[in-house]
Amino acid sequence: MKIKIFYIPVFLLVADLLLSLPQFNLNVIGALRLAFIPPLLLVLMELLRKVDEKRIRFAMSMSWPLLLLMILFLFQIVAIPPAAVPIHLSGCTKYISWSLLYLCVLLSLNSQTTQKVRNILLFTLLFVFLATIVQYPILIQRSSESLSTIIASYGHQEKDIHGLFAAANEDANGLMTLFPLALFYIRQKSGLKRLILKAIILLYIPIVLFFNGTRTALFITFPIVIFLFHFSFSLKNLIRVAPFIMAFILIYNLYVVNFAESSFSKESAGEGTWGFRVDRVWIPASHYTSENSPIFGFGSRGWEYVCLVNGIVRGAGEINALEVIPSHNIYVWTYVSWGIIGFFLYLAFLLTLLKESFQLSIFPKQEVSVFGKTLFCSVVAYCFWALISNANIEAGWDILFALGILIGSLKITALLTIDRLYLLKSKRSA
Repeated sequence: MKIKIFYIPVFLLVADLLLSLPQFNLNVIGALRLAFIPPLLLVLMELLRKVDEKRIRFAMSMSWPLLLLMILFLFQIVAIPPAAVPIHLSGCTKYISWSLLYLCVLLSLNSQTTQKVRNILLFTLLFVFLATIVQYPILIQRSSESLSTIIASYGHQEKDIHGLFAAANEDANGLMTLFPLALFYIRQKSGLKRLILKAIILLYIPIVLFFNGTRTALFITFPIVIFLFHFSFSLKNLIRVAPFIMAFILIYNLYVVNFAESSFSKESAGEGTWGFRVDRVWIPASHYTSENSPIFGFGSRGWEYVCLVNGIVRGAGEINALEVIPSHNIYVWTYVSWGIIGFFLYLAFLLTLLKESFQLSIFPKQEVSVFGKTLFCSVVAYCFWALISNANIEAGWDILFALGILIGSLKITALLTIDRLYLLKSKRSA
């Protein structure tokens, strides 16, 4: 049986996402990504030979920051300190592999493949979402704590309840990134089934986030995603809802912030994770980068290099090997690793996805606009993930690229719809 060429990069991306989930802890994924590169280059050359200039321009418009990022990797070899070169070369392989996957899938999108690609990736992301949330009753049972104990200790001790993403923050923020896709899936249902599924998920997700212990996802990302998903994007609606937004912000500042200060006494006393990350991690790493390599950073594993040089590690003076402290902020991580150039390329990629998905969310055809709004919500949630947690885990990158491909596939659908409407209008005029 002949395998169509577009299936190769799509299934490689799905395999990369599933095999890179932290709970599986498969150490072979790095070698597999290196093995992905030769066939992806062959697929890319074959696609470039077949596609027309219009589709190449489309792929470039969706992926130009990634293409420039690969050029940056070459300059970094001679620009970064010699001691950082070996780990840079070992680190940039995965980004090259992901960029090739992303570009190959975009080039393969057309009227025949768009729906198939969208179905495969949507099913995969929904599977990851479902596999994460269904673990929580078992995880709570295995935590050896009663529900009353967990509730009573909320905010006074650090929880360690996590599932597929192998960390509480990543579980919560990964769920919030995929949550709009679940809402979209439920919206496609009708009648009583739709009402029941929506009630279940809107009640269940806050409970998961509560026991997970990640406050930002519960108090900020969750309500923002719910609001954006149900809000009709237009200036008229924005004016109508503006008073309610201001009221929400006021209530949030009066009550939620006070709750955080009283419940999370450790953080409000300046000893919590936020203050520690800012004072002991983000500022020293950024300051060292600004003084030594602000333009090009320190390579694709530059965060490890800078942390080891500056002692931003756990386990100093202990028997165990030193452990680099995670950045918990991909914007800081990007600046340290890729410098000013890479930082702006990363922002440009996120802004490209936000712009394209927002434009799709106001497309006249409802089928396109609803899914466009869904993807916009997912990218917004990912931006929060990148701000307050380790979205640079490998599964996080895979999810980001999958969202980008879904946006690209939907844009192709929108363009084909416009072309059909134009042809129909031309025939009627004739």
